Amino acid sequence: MKRLRSLRPTPSIVIACAALFIALAGTSVAAVSIVIPRNSIGSLQLKPNSVNSAKVLNGSLLRADFRSGQVPAGPRGPAGSAGPAGPAGPAGPAGPAGAAGAAAPGYTAETLAQSSTSDATTTSTTYTNLNGGSLTATTPTGETDKLVVFFSGESACYGGTTLQHCLVKITVDGTELSPAAGADAFFDNNDLGVTSPGTTFRPKSSGDSAQHAIVRVSGNLSAGAHVVQVQYSVSAAPVAFNLDDWALVVQRIKVS
Repeated sequence: MKRLRSLRPTPSIVIACAALFIALAGTSVAAVSIVIPRNSIGSLQLKPNSVNSAKVLNGSLLRADFRSGQVPAGPRGPAGSAGPAGPAGPAGPAGPAGAAGAAAPGYTAETLAQSSTSDATTTSTTYTNLNGGSLTATTPTGETDKLVVFFSGESACYGGTTLQHCLVKITVDGTELSPAAGADAFFDNNDLGVTSPGTTFRPKSSGDSAQHAIVRVSGNLSAGAHVVQVQYSVSAAPVAFNLDDWALVVQRIKVS
């Protein structure tokens, strides 16, 4: 036992053995044994391409560590809520007017009107044209139309000693519209009380006026221009027929 205790290595022997080991192992062992200070390795100490995937901790890199376009875009997120409406912009220029549409059969394709506030008087026992009481309605090519004509006016029918009448008729292209009454196209009369058997005739004066109106209808009209004319007369002299504040309205109805 005493002999074994005498073989315990002394400190000087330990140091000598360590020095010998380092000398025999070379610089690699010495480098490993050197303690590297914190933050002493930088881009200058790294060789190109020395850091690869195996040396990077998974999930440790950020999007900022990659060049633009290297990281693919993620799925589209949900739409956000609508923002407030912006101010209205200035109105744009008006567009050109569209072409007139064609009316279906049985519907009004056109309405024409003429009116006057001037007095017009006749004492003629034959029909004469009412001054300004005319309109032209044109049926398009390939179409058939008919006309509905409205005439109204403030009339005074006066003079004479027996019951007489003031007459109005409307023509298209010279033909009287329906109902064609001819000599019976009564519009007004000269009797204040409208004489009947057993009553006394009471003549009107020029101030006895009232509003009256008639409606007339044409037959089918082919393509072309058609002139509508208002005519008036009296049934006998010396009756006078005065018209004032009158209006003429023509509706062109498509037949086919």
